Amino acid sequence: MTKIYVYGTVGYDIDADYMRIALDESEGEVELRINSGGGDVFEGNAIYSLLESYKSKEGNSVKVYVDGIAASIASVIAMAGDDIRMSSNALMMIHNPWMPSATGGADDLRDMANVLDKIRETILTVYHSRTGIDRDTIASMMDEETWLSAEEAFNFGFSDGIISASEEPVASIKAFNYANAPVWLKGMSTLKKRQANDRVEYIKRSQAKAKIATTRCCNKKNNVL
Repeated sequence: MTKIYVYGTVGYDIDADYMRIALDESEGEVELRINSGGGDVFEGNAIYSLLESYKSKEGNSVKVYVDGIAASIASVIAMAGDDIRMSSNALMMIHNPWMPSATGGADDLRDMANVLDKIRETILTVYHSRTGIDRDTIASMMDEETWLSAEEAFNFGFSDGIISASEEPVASIKAFNYANAPVWLKGMSTLKKRQANDRVEYIKRSQAKAKIATTRCCNKKNNVL
C-alpha cells in the first residue's frame, strides 16, 4: 500500500505532475490523505482523472481519508476514492468555481464566464455520480458554498464513513476568501498569523539582545577606568 498526501494548496503545494509520479510508482491500494482548502481547478481535475485512471487497472484501488479539510477542488479529488472516510472533526466544502482575478474587455469576461460554467458542469457531474443526489440539489448547494461536517457529508453521500478525530490541524483557508466558511475556521488563520508574528518579534528581540551583548563584550577592553 502507498500513502499519498494532498496537503496544502492544489497546484502549488501539490500538483498533477506530483500525483502522476506518485501513482506511476504505486500498485495495489493507495491511501490518499487530504487536508486542503482547495486551489487550481485544472490541476485538481487532472489529479482526479489520474486517480480514476489508476483505479481502472486491475487490482488497484484508492482509499481516501479527509484528515482536516477537503474544500473546493480538494473535495472533487476526494470523490475519486473507492472508499471515502472523514475524521469526525473534518470538514468538506463544495461551491461554484471562481477566478480570484479577471482582466480584459467585456468579450473576454464573457468568455471566462462561459468557461466557468463548463467547469461547473464537470464538477457537478462528479458530485452527482458519487452521491446520487439530483443535479438541481447539488447545483443549489454549490451556489450557496455549502460547508459539511463529517456527519453531514456522510448523510449526503459525499463520504462512506466517519473515523476518530485526526490530530492534523485544519489547513489554512485564508488565501481563498470563502464566503460562508465557519467563523472558528477563519479565526484559525488569524491565530496562525498572530503566532507567526509573535515568533518573528521574538527572534528579532533575541537578535537585538545578542548584538548588544556582543558590542558590550568587544568594547570592554577599550574602556578606560
